[in-house]
Amino acid sequence: MFKRKMVLTLLTGVIVLSVVIAPVQAASLSEQLAQSNAKQAAAQYQVDMTQNTIAGIETEIGKANEEMNRINGVITAINSEIAVLEANIAKTQQELDVAEAKRLEQEAAMNERVRTMYMYGNGSMLEFLFTSTDFSDFVTKVDMSRYIIESDKESLTALEETKKVIDEKKQSIESDRLTTVSKKAEQETALSQQQQVKAQKDELLAQNQAIVAQYQAVIDAETADSANIKSQIQALMAQQNAASAAASGGSSTGGSTSFVPSGTYTWPCGGEITSEFGPRTDPYTGYHEGVDIGASTGTPVSAMGNGQVLSAGWNGGYGNCVILDLGNGLQVYYGHLSSIAVSAGQTVNQGDTLGGVGSTGNSTGPHLHFGVYSGGGFVDPFGYF
Repeated sequence: MFKRKMVLTLLTGVIVLSVVIAPVQAASLSEQLAQSNAKQAAAQYQVDMTQNTIAGIETEIGKANEEMNRINGVITAINSEIAVLEANIAKTQQELDVAEAKRLEQEAAMNERVRTMYMYGNGSMLEFLFTSTDFSDFVTKVDMSRYIIESDKESLTALEETKKVIDEKKQSIESDRLTTVSKKAEQETALSQQQQVKAQKDELLAQNQAIVAQYQAVIDAETADSANIKSQIQALMAQQNAASAAASGGSSTGGSTSFVPSGTYTWPCGGEITSEFGPRTDPYTGYHEGVDIGASTGTPVSAMGNGQVLSAGWNGGYGNCVILDLGNGLQVYYGHLSSIAVSAGQTVNQGDTLGGVGSTGNSTGPHLHFGVYSGGGFVDPFGYF
Protein backbone atom coordinates (compact mmCIF):
# COMPACT_ATOMS: atom_id res chain seq x y z
CA MET A 1 0.00 0.00 0.00
CA PHE A 2 2.86 2.32 0.93
CA LYS A 3 4.67 1.47 -2.30
CA ARG A 4 1.56 2.22 -4.30
CA LYS A 5 1.23 5.62 -2.67
CA MET A 6 4.89 6.29 -3.35
CA VAL A 7 4.47 5.39 -7.02
CA LEU A 8 1.38 7.61 -7.33
CA THR A 9 3.21 10.43 -5.57
CA LEU A 10 6.22 10.11 -7.87
CA LEU A 11 3.99 9.86 -10.94
CA THR A 12 2.06 12.93 -9.85
CA GLY A 13 5.33 14.76 -9.28
CA VAL A 14 6.58 13.83 -12.72
CA ILE A 15 3.34 14.96 -14.31
CA VAL A 16 3.37 18.26 -12.40
CA LEU A 17 7.01 18.75 -13.30
CA SER A 18 6.23 18.12 -16.96
CA VAL A 19 3.42 20.69 -16.76
CA VAL A 20 5.93 23.23 -15.44
CA ILE A 21 8.76 22.30 -17.82
CA ALA A 22 6.70 22.28 -21.05
CA PRO A 23 5.92 26.03 -21.00
CA VAL A 24 9.56 26.79 -20.22
CA GLN A 25 10.71 24.69 -23.18
CA ALA A 26 8.00 26.27 -25.36
CA ALA A 27 9.19 29.72 -24.32
CA SER A 28 12.78 28.76 -25.17
CA LEU A 29 11.65 27.46 -28.55
CA SER A 30 9.60 30.61 -29.03
CA GLU A 31 12.76 32.66 -28.50
CA GLN A 32 14.51 30.50 -31.09
CA LEU A 33 11.54 31.00 -33.42
CA ALA A 34 11.72 34.76 -32.91
CA GLN A 35 15.47 34.69 -33.66
CA SER A 36 14.89 32.60 -36.77
CA ASN A 37 12.13 34.95 -37.92
CA ALA A 38 14.39 37.93 -37.23
CA LYS A 39 17.09 36.37 -39.41
CA GLN A 40 14.50 35.80 -42.13
CA ALA A 41 13.38 39.41 -41.86
CA ALA A 42 16.97 40.71 -42.05
CA ALA A 43 17.73 38.50 -45.03
CA GLN A 44 14.46 39.47 -46.72
CA TYR A 45 15.34 43.14 -46.20
CA GLN A 46 18.68 42.57 -47.92
CA VAL A 47 16.92 40.74 -50.76
CA ASP A 48 14.40 43.56 -51.20
CA MET A 49 17.08 46.26 -51.15
CA THR A 50 19.27 44.31 -53.56
CA GLN A 51 16.31 43.67 -55.86
CA ASN A 52 15.75 47.43 -55.97
CA THR A 53 19.41 47.85 -56.91
CA ILE A 54 19.06 45.15 -59.57
CA ALA A 55 16.01 46.91 -61.00
CA GLY A 56 18.04 50.11 -61.28
CA ILE A 57 20.97 48.31 -62.91
CA GLU A 58 18.66 46.56 -65.38
CA THR A 59 17.18 49.95 -66.29
CA GLU A 60 20.67 51.31 -66.93
CA ILE A 61 21.57 48.23 -68.97
CA GLY A 62 18.42 48.79 -71.03
CA LYS A 63 19.52 52.38 -71.67
CA ALA A 64 23.01 51.17 -72.67
CA ASN A 65 21.49 48.66 -75.09
CA GLU A 66 19.30 51.37 -76.61
CA GLU A 67 22.32 53.67 -77.03
CA MET A 68 24.36 50.88 -78.63
CA ASN A 69 21.50 50.15 -81.02
CA ARG A 70 21.34 53.84 -81.91
CA ILE A 71 25.10 54.03 -82.50
CA ASN A 72 25.03 50.85 -84.59
CA GLY A 73 22.27 52.44 -86.68
CA VAL A 74 24.42 55.54 -87.23
CA ILE A 75 27.42 53.40 -88.17
CA THR A 76 25.30 51.44 -90.65
CA ALA A 77 24.11 54.71 -92.25
CA ILE A 78 27.69 56.00 -92.41
CA ASN A 79 28.83 52.76 -94.05
CA SER A 80 26.14 53.27 -96.69
CA GLU A 81 27.38 56.83 -97.29
CA ILE A 82 30.97 55.63 -97.57
CA ALA A 83 29.92 52.96 -100.08
CA VAL A 84 28.17 55.59 -102.23
CA LEU A 85 31.20 57.90 -102.05
CA GLU A 86 33.57 55.08 -102.94
CA ALA A 87 31.39 54.25 -105.96
CA ASN A 88 31.38 57.94 -107.01
CA ILE A 89 35.16 58.11 -106.67
CA ALA A 90 35.54 55.02 -108.83
CA LYS A 91 33.16 56.45 -111.46
CA THR A 92 34.94 59.82 -111.42
CA GLN A 93 38.29 58.09 -111.77
CA GLN A 94 37.00 56.27 -114.85
CA GLU A 95 35.81 59.58 -116.33
CA LEU A 96 39.18 61.12 -115.54
CA ASP A 97 41.01 58.23 -117.17
CA VAL A 98 38.91 58.58 -120.37
CA ALA A 99 39.49 62.35 -120.45
CA GLU A 100 43.18 61.90 -119.85
CA ALA A 101 43.42 59.37 -122.67
CA LYS A 102 41.58 61.72 -125.03
CA ARG A 103 43.84 64.61 -124.01
CA LEU A 104 46.93 62.52 -124.67
CA GLU A 105 45.54 61.47 -128.04
CA GLN A 106 44.84 65.07 -129.06
CA GLU A 107 48.20 66.25 -127.77
CA ALA A 108 49.88 63.56 -129.84
CA ALA A 109 47.98 64.66 -132.94
CA MET A 110 48.92 68.29 -132.34
CA ASN A 111 52.52 67.36 -131.77
CA GLU A 112 52.49 65.45 -135.02
CA ARG A 113 50.99 68.47 -136.84
CA VAL A 114 53.62 70.80 -135.36
CA ARG A 115 56.38 68.34 -136.19
CA THR A 116 55.19 68.10 -139.79
CA MET A 117 54.94 71.85 -140.20
CA TYR A 118 58.39 72.23 -138.70
CA MET A 119 59.90 69.65 -141.06
CA TYR A 120 58.26 70.96 -144.17
CA GLY A 121 57.95 74.58 -143.19
CA ASN A 122 54.88 76.46 -144.35
CA GLY A 123 55.09 75.09 -147.85
CA SER A 124 52.36 72.62 -147.43
CA MET A 125 49.99 75.20 -146.05
CA LEU A 126 50.98 77.65 -148.80
CA GLU A 127 50.60 74.93 -151.41
CA PHE A 128 47.15 74.18 -149.99
CA LEU A 129 46.23 77.82 -150.17
CA PHE A 130 47.67 78.49 -153.64
CA THR A 131 45.77 75.61 -155.18
CA SER A 132 42.69 77.76 -154.90
CA THR A 133 40.77 78.12 -158.18
CA ASP A 134 39.83 81.72 -157.50
CA PHE A 135 40.03 84.35 -154.84
CA SER A 136 36.85 83.23 -153.20
CA ASP A 137 38.20 79.69 -152.91
CA PHE A 138 41.44 81.11 -151.50
CA VAL A 139 39.58 83.03 -148.80
CA THR A 140 37.57 79.95 -148.00
CA LYS A 141 40.71 77.82 -147.59
CA VAL A 142 42.36 80.47 -145.41
CA ASP A 143 39.28 80.51 -143.13
CA MET A 144 39.23 76.69 -143.06
CA SER A 145 42.90 76.55 -142.06
CA ARG A 146 42.31 79.06 -139.31
CA TYR A 147 39.23 77.08 -138.14
CA ILE A 148 41.21 73.83 -138.01
CA ILE A 149 43.92 75.41 -135.90
CA GLU A 150 41.41 77.17 -133.61
CA SER A 151 39.34 73.99 -133.32
CA ASP A 152 42.32 71.97 -132.22
CA LYS A 153 43.18 74.65 -129.70
CA GLU A 154 39.62 74.84 -128.36
CA SER A 155 39.43 71.05 -128.09
CA LEU A 156 42.59 70.97 -126.04
CA THR A 157 41.38 73.83 -123.85
CA ALA A 158 37.97 72.17 -123.33
CA LEU A 159 39.68 68.92 -122.53
CA GLU A 160 41.86 70.63 -119.95
CA GLU A 161 38.74 72.20 -118.39
CA THR A 162 36.99 68.82 -118.29
CA LYS A 163 40.01 67.29 -116.64
CA LYS A 164 40.09 70.12 -114.10
CA VAL A 165 36.39 69.70 -113.26
CA ILE A 166 36.74 65.94 -112.90
CA ASP A 167 39.83 66.34 -110.75
CA GLU A 168 38.04 68.85 -108.48
CA LYS A 169 35.06 66.57 -108.26
CA LYS A 170 37.27 63.65 -107.31
CA GLN A 171 38.99 65.73 -104.61
CA SER A 172 35.62 66.82 -103.20
CA ILE A 173 34.34 63.25 -103.05
CA GLU A 174 37.59 62.10 -101.49
CA SER A 175 37.30 64.83 -98.87
CA ASP A 176 33.71 63.80 -98.09
CA ARG A 177 34.80 60.20 -97.83
CA LEU A 178 37.60 61.05 -95.38
CA THR A 179 35.17 63.14 -93.30
CA THR A 180 32.67 60.28 -93.25
CA VAL A 181 35.35 57.76 -92.31
CA SER A 182 36.37 60.08 -89.45
CA LYS A 183 32.75 60.24 -88.25
CA LYS A 184 32.54 56.48 -88.40
CA ALA A 185 35.69 56.20 -86.28
CA GLU A 186 34.12 58.54 -83.70
CA GLN A 187 30.94 56.45 -83.59
CA GLU A 188 32.94 53.23 -83.22
CA THR A 189 34.81 54.80 -80.30
CA ALA A 190 31.50 55.81 -78.71
CA LEU A 191 30.18 52.27 -79.28
CA SER A 192 33.27 50.78 -77.66
CA GLN A 193 32.86 53.03 -74.63
CA GLN A 194 29.18 52.13 -74.35
CA GLN A 195 30.02 48.43 -74.56
CA GLN A 196 32.48 48.89 -71.70
CA VAL A 197 29.78 50.63 -69.64
CA LYS A 198 27.35 47.78 -70.33
CA ALA A 199 30.00 45.18 -69.44
CA GLN A 200 30.55 46.92 -66.09
CA LYS A 201 26.81 47.02 -65.41
CA ASP A 202 26.47 43.35 -66.43
CA GLU A 203 29.19 42.47 -63.93
CA LEU A 204 27.49 44.57 -61.24
CA LEU A 205 24.17 42.88 -62.03
CA ALA A 206 25.74 39.43 -61.67
CA GLN A 207 27.25 40.43 -58.31
CA ASN A 208 23.91 41.64 -56.99
CA GLN A 209 22.13 38.54 -58.28
CA ALA A 210 24.70 36.45 -56.38
CA ILE A 211 23.91 38.48 -53.23
CA VAL A 212 20.19 37.81 -53.69
CA ALA A 213 20.88 34.09 -54.10
CA GLN A 214 23.01 34.14 -50.95
CA TYR A 215 20.34 35.81 -48.82
CA GLN A 216 17.57 33.73 -50.39
CA ALA A 217 19.46 30.63 -49.23
CA VAL A 218 19.43 32.09 -45.70
CA ILE A 219 15.67 32.74 -45.96
CA ASP A 220 15.02 29.20 -47.19
CA ALA A 221 17.13 27.69 -44.41
CA GLU A 222 15.52 29.83 -41.70
CA THR A 223 12.04 29.12 -43.09
CA ALA A 224 12.70 25.40 -42.75
CA ASP A 225 14.16 25.93 -39.27
CA SER A 226 11.15 28.05 -38.30
CA ALA A 227 8.74 25.37 -39.46
CA ASN A 228 10.65 22.78 -37.42
CA ILE A 229 10.55 24.97 -34.31
CA LYS A 230 6.81 25.56 -34.73
CA SER A 231 6.28 21.79 -34.92
CA GLN A 232 8.27 21.36 -31.70
CA ILE A 233 6.23 24.07 -29.97
CA GLN A 234 2.97 22.45 -31.04
CA ALA A 235 4.21 19.05 -29.83
CA LEU A 236 5.23 20.54 -26.46
CA MET A 237 1.90 22.28 -26.06
CA ALA A 238 0.08 19.02 -26.85
CA GLN A 239 2.24 17.30 -24.25
CA GLN A 240 1.42 20.08 -21.79
CA ASN A 241 -2.32 19.72 -22.37
CA ALA A 242 -2.12 15.95 -21.95
CA ALA A 243 -0.08 16.29 -18.76
CA SER A 244 -2.52 18.87 -17.36
CA ALA A 245 -5.43 16.55 -18.04
CA ALA A 246 -3.65 13.62 -16.40
CA ALA A 247 -2.72 15.70 -13.36
CA SER A 248 -6.37 16.63 -12.83
CA GLY A 249 -7.44 13.02 -13.20
CA GLY A 250 -9.39 13.67 -16.41
CA SER A 251 -8.86 12.63 -20.01
CA SER A 252 -6.49 14.27 -22.53
CA THR A 253 -9.41 16.15 -24.06
CA GLY A 254 -11.05 17.36 -20.84
CA GLY A 255 -10.18 18.89 -17.45
CA SER A 256 -8.31 22.11 -16.77
CA THR A 257 -5.47 23.56 -18.81
CA SER A 258 -2.52 25.71 -17.80
CA PHE A 259 -4.79 28.76 -18.30
CA VAL A 260 -8.09 29.73 -16.79
CA PRO A 261 -10.80 29.39 -19.47
CA SER A 262 -11.89 32.79 -20.71
CA GLY A 263 -15.52 32.10 -21.30
CA THR A 264 -16.66 34.63 -23.88
CA TYR A 265 -13.66 35.63 -26.01
CA THR A 266 -12.59 39.16 -26.89
CA TRP A 267 -12.59 40.43 -30.48
CA PRO A 268 -9.10 41.84 -31.23
CA CYS A 269 -9.99 45.33 -32.49
CA GLY A 270 -12.61 47.43 -34.19
CA GLY A 271 -12.69 47.86 -37.93
CA GLU A 272 -14.20 46.62 -41.17
CA ILE A 273 -13.68 43.02 -42.31
CA THR A 274 -11.73 43.46 -45.54
CA SER A 275 -11.08 39.77 -46.26
CA GLU A 276 -12.90 36.77 -44.83
CA PHE A 277 -11.67 33.29 -44.00
CA GLY A 278 -11.33 30.85 -46.89
CA PRO A 279 -10.38 30.89 -50.60
CA ARG A 280 -9.58 34.25 -52.20
CA THR A 281 -7.90 35.67 -55.29
CA ASP A 282 -7.13 39.26 -54.27
CA PRO A 283 -4.76 40.68 -53.28
CA TYR A 284 -3.01 37.31 -52.89
CA THR A 285 -4.16 34.01 -54.34
CA GLY A 286 -4.65 30.94 -52.19
CA TYR A 287 -6.53 30.07 -49.00
CA HIS A 288 -6.90 32.84 -46.44
CA GLU A 289 -6.18 31.34 -43.02
CA GLY A 290 -7.98 33.99 -41.02
CA VAL A 291 -9.86 37.25 -41.36
CA ASP A 292 -8.45 40.70 -42.14
CA ILE A 293 -9.69 43.63 -40.07
CA GLY A 294 -9.07 47.04 -41.62
CA ALA A 295 -8.02 49.59 -39.02
CA SER A 296 -5.69 52.58 -38.76
CA THR A 297 -2.02 52.05 -37.91
CA GLY A 298 -1.40 51.78 -34.17
CA THR A 299 -4.93 50.68 -33.23
CA PRO A 300 -4.54 48.52 -30.05
CA VAL A 301 -4.89 44.76 -30.57
CA SER A 302 -6.41 42.83 -27.63
CA ALA A 303 -5.79 39.26 -26.49
CA MET A 304 -8.65 36.93 -27.38
CA GLY A 305 -8.38 35.17 -24.01
CA ASN A 306 -6.06 34.24 -21.15
CA GLY A 307 -2.95 32.56 -22.47
CA GLN A 308 0.77 32.41 -23.00
CA VAL A 309 2.73 34.11 -25.79
CA LEU A 310 4.37 31.44 -27.92
CA SER A 311 6.05 33.84 -30.32
CA ALA A 312 6.42 37.61 -30.62
CA GLY A 313 8.45 38.91 -33.55
CA TRP A 314 8.86 38.77 -37.29
CA ASN A 315 7.09 35.81 -38.87
CA GLY A 316 7.63 35.80 -42.66
CA GLY A 317 4.59 36.96 -44.63
CA TYR A 318 2.77 37.76 -41.35
CA GLY A 319 5.34 40.50 -40.68
CA ASN A 320 5.40 41.43 -37.00
CA CYS A 321 3.29 38.69 -35.44
CA VAL A 322 2.18 37.50 -31.99
CA ILE A 323 1.12 33.87 -31.51
CA LEU A 324 -0.95 33.37 -28.36
CA ASP A 325 -1.66 29.92 -26.90
CA LEU A 326 -5.06 29.72 -25.14
CA GLY A 327 -4.74 26.07 -24.12
CA ASN A 328 -6.54 22.96 -25.32
CA GLY A 329 -4.69 23.16 -28.64
CA LEU A 330 -6.12 26.61 -29.42
CA GLN A 331 -3.70 29.20 -30.75
CA VAL A 332 -4.33 32.69 -32.10
CA TYR A 333 -2.27 34.56 -34.71
CA TYR A 334 -2.12 38.37 -34.81
CA GLY A 335 -0.27 39.42 -37.98
CA HIS A 336 1.07 42.57 -39.74
CA LEU A 337 1.48 44.46 -36.44
CA SER A 338 3.17 47.86 -36.43
CA SER A 339 4.42 47.26 -32.88
CA ILE A 340 4.57 44.40 -30.38
CA ALA A 341 3.85 44.92 -26.65
CA VAL A 342 4.58 41.39 -25.34
CA SER A 343 7.40 38.86 -25.48
CA ALA A 344 7.68 35.10 -25.94
CA GLY A 345 6.88 33.12 -22.76
CA GLN A 346 4.83 35.93 -21.24
CA THR A 347 1.41 35.15 -19.73
CA VAL A 348 -1.38 37.56 -20.68
CA ASN A 349 -4.99 38.04 -19.68
CA GLN A 350 -8.00 38.40 -21.90
CA GLY A 351 -8.19 41.94 -23.27
CA ASP A 352 -4.51 42.76 -22.68
CA THR A 353 -2.87 44.78 -25.47
CA LEU A 354 -0.57 42.64 -27.60
CA GLY A 355 0.53 45.35 -30.05
CA GLY A 356 -0.77 47.77 -32.65
CA VAL A 357 -2.34 47.36 -36.09
CA GLY A 358 0.16 47.80 -38.95
CA SER A 359 1.10 46.80 -42.47
CA THR A 360 4.27 44.74 -42.08
CA GLY A 361 5.05 41.60 -44.10
CA ASN A 362 2.89 40.75 -47.12
CA SER A 363 0.39 43.55 -46.72
CA THR A 364 -1.24 46.12 -48.98
CA GLY A 365 -2.31 48.49 -46.21
CA PRO A 366 -2.90 48.81 -42.45
CA HIS A 367 -4.94 45.91 -41.14
CA LEU A 368 -4.86 43.03 -38.65
CA HIS A 369 -4.63 39.42 -39.79
CA PHE A 370 -6.58 37.49 -37.13
CA GLY A 371 -6.16 33.72 -37.39
CA VAL A 372 -7.28 30.88 -35.11
CA TYR A 373 -5.47 27.55 -35.14
CA SER A 374 -7.24 24.50 -33.67
CA GLY A 375 -7.26 20.75 -34.22
CA GLY A 376 -4.19 20.77 -36.45
CA GLY A 377 -5.31 23.53 -38.82
CA PHE A 378 -6.68 27.04 -39.16
CA VAL A 379 -10.41 27.49 -38.59
CA ASP A 380 -12.84 30.35 -39.12
CA PRO A 381 -12.40 32.80 -36.19
CA PHE A 382 -16.09 33.71 -36.33
CA GLY A 383 -16.85 30.25 -34.90
CA TYR A 384 -15.66 31.50 -31.50
CA PHE A 385 -17.78 34.67 -31.36
